[in-house]
Amino acid sequence: MEDEGVCISLACCSSSEDIVASFRPKVQISTDTMGSQTSLSPPSVSGAGKMGSHIHIKKSNTGGYQKMHTAIGTVNEVLMSKSVIINRDHSHPLFVFGDEATRGLCMWDLSSFHGVCKLRPLRDSIRDVKYASSHGLGFLSCISDSMLQVYTFSEW
Repeated sequence: MEDEGVCISLACCSSSEDIVASFRPKVQISTDTMGSQTSLSPPSVSGAGKMGSHIHIKKSNTGGYQKMHTAIGTVNEVLMSKSVIINRDHSHPLFVFGDEATRGLCMWDLSSFHGVCKLRPLRDSIRDVKYASSHGLGFLSCISDSMLQVYTFSEW
């Protein structure tokens, strides 16, 4: 996957043997100009993001890994993106990630790699996404610079 860009996130699910790797484009720095004339400013952390890709990889029966699906998404220019795979009982796993353009959470079904739903956006970029379940309830949380959101739902 070396030609995909820079890997900025890796979501794994051991029980379903699914992996989703998220990539952003490599930064190209021009060396044509003199060092004294070059002004490199870091990309904006609060910008609209860059077009990146999410690649679904699954362990094959032969023990190797196989590229299943690829989708385009908006990722942060600077920060490592956070994502999670939710393995639901008796159903397909979900891939959940923070979308930089909308600053909301996106849920995709891993079997089709299509969107299931988008959750309410935050004011800031999403820094982390976590999932846990207990006693038949699922807890999905995301944190930004100024807010923690927790979604609860019955396990499907």
